[in-house]
Amino acid sequence: MLKVKDIGEFALIEHIAKIVEHADERVILTIGDDTAVVKPTDLDYILLTTDLLVEDVHFTLDTISPWQLGYKSIAVNLSDIAAMGGLPNYGVISLALNPKTNVSTVEDLYRGMADVSRKYDLRIVGGDVTKSDKMIINVAIVGEVEEENLCRRSDAQVEDIIMVTGELGASAAGLRIILNPGLRSKVKDADRLEKAHFLPEPRIREGRILAKLGIHALEDISDGLASEIKHICEASMVGARINLSKVPIARGVEKVAELTGERAIDIALSGGEDYGLVFTAPIEIQKEIEKSFAGIGIKVTAIGEILDKSQGITVVDWSGNVKPLEISGYTHF
Repeated sequence: MLKVKDIGEFALIEHIAKIVEHADERVILTIGDDTAVVKPTDLDYILLTTDLLVEDVHFTLDTISPWQLGYKSIAVNLSDIAAMGGLPNYGVISLALNPKTNVSTVEDLYRGMADVSRKYDLRIVGGDVTKSDKMIINVAIVGEVEEENLCRRSDAQVEDIIMVTGELGASAAGLRIILNPGLRSKVKDADRLEKAHFLPEPRIREGRILAKLGIHALEDISDGLASEIKHICEASMVGARINLSKVPIARGVEKVAELTGERAIDIALSGGEDYGLVFTAPIEIQKEIEKSFAGIGIKVTAIGEILDKSQGITVVDWSGNVKPLEISGYTHF
């Protein structure tokens, strides 16, 4: 089978360029020159985000297909654009590869990237490739947003309601099945849970709707709901109270928790990689939010409220007891 070392850097780039080609009148120069050249965007603010995926830290090639890995590597960056209420425009990809990597593996990786990029109107316009013992993928994306629609995690206000889109815990439960294949036959929803982990969907449309409705703070749920709530509270200098009975837990998570000796609520709060949105909003627009999301078939749930900073970050359990939020999500160090 043809290896990367057999064709060299420039032939590999030619393979990649054909896969990610995306005609767009705003792109003046794309892959093949020293730098990409694009026309300025029309909106007020430019958004810049980047993410690094390292083999054996963020993924293993024996548990995820190259196509899935390519799809996910772009999707998680698009989720950051969604969290700002913005739209994606351009992406550049840096890739480090073992020279013995099959060319077909790289092609499948970029097919996944191309498929999700076209789905969310992102143009991949450049990047770099180099040699490494392990695969490393670095994605950088440029987006845009109107000044009035820019959403920050620091804008939560006391008496806001806290809401989330979708359901939580599916990706983390899926990862547990992936890492423990013996669980698969015991979980009816295994396929759906694994898909949630492998192929997250960035909530670009939902972020745009929320921004235009006038919500306050907004963040994507990448490191776990508990972490995201803490990020919002710290940035906004407020407190929060979460009602655990209101947290929407994805179907199948309860069964996985039972099999692994955990609590489903803990998986939902700390598992991470759900890539839904958590946001705060004035209670006056709650019904408008619910109506807008019902119109696109997306679940949205009120799970708590923003309090004064002096009240800390707490949860209300199923017995009505109030206690500190002690669970945290994923951290790199």
